[in-house]
Amino acid sequence: MLAILLFTLIGIFIGVMSSLFGFGGGFIVVPILYAFLPESIPHAYLMHTAIGTSLAVMIVNSFNSTLNHAKQGNVHWPVFHYLVIFIAIGSLFGAVAASFIESEWLRYAFIGFLLYVIVSNIIKKTFTTAITDSHFRFPKRRYAGANGVCIGWISSMLGIGGSVMTIPYLRKRGLNMLHAVALATPLGLPIAIVGTTTYMILGANVSGMPASTLGFIYIPALIGFTIGGFAGVPIGRRIAQVLPDKIFSKAYLVLLAIVVIFMIIG
Repeated sequence: MLAILLFTLIGIFIGVMSSLFGFGGGFIVVPILYAFLPESIPHAYLMHTAIGTSLAVMIVNSFNSTLNHAKQGNVHWPVFHYLVIFIAIGSLFGAVAASFIESEWLRYAFIGFLLYVIVSNIIKKTFTTAITDSHFRFPKRRYAGANGVCIGWISSMLGIGGSVMTIPYLRKRGLNMLHAVALATPLGLPIAIVGTTTYMILGANVSGMPASTLGFIYIPALIGFTIGGFAGVPIGRRIAQVLPDKIFSKAYLVLLAIVVIFMIIG
């Protein structure tokens, strides 16, 4: 019960960040769990459990955030329908691929990928340029398919929910931060659902996992983060609604940098 209470308090913050930045909790949940998961979980499967739990939390937070943003008309549903099937396919391959990679290598991949996202978006400067007239430029179907599969694959493998890839992609295609964040939340659902199911099945065949887990999902954290998320998500959406686009995009990159530092120290 103490663990659930602790994770509930953290879950409020994660809910705010989820709705504000559209990531469903992924790249904050993973480093937090990596640092605070109990010693009863075998070290070889520590990162797998952090990622699997992160994906399970994402299902609730992404659904909750989507409802909040949809009520305000922030979600561009035609873009969602254009990309969602490709992202779902990629997420299945990513979750399966992660089961064959050692926990420490997944951690290095997580850190390396976030560093790449930060540096590339600072150098290009397209991410932090303010977009006022939000209008998505649809790519050709084959390019949309390749990008969607890639987003799903990497996001599911690292448990980051997709927004780290979808938001820069959507901004490059013409969406401002509010609409990119609002769209990243439903696009994270197929990643979360497919990834959670896969990690749950793969973890069920691993010996030495404690009774507090379901496959690679740590139940006390899932319960706590879910409860906290219901309180935090509406707060994050209200902040996103009024935040200027240029400040919004820079805050997103700063948050990524903080997560990288925390993950290296953790």
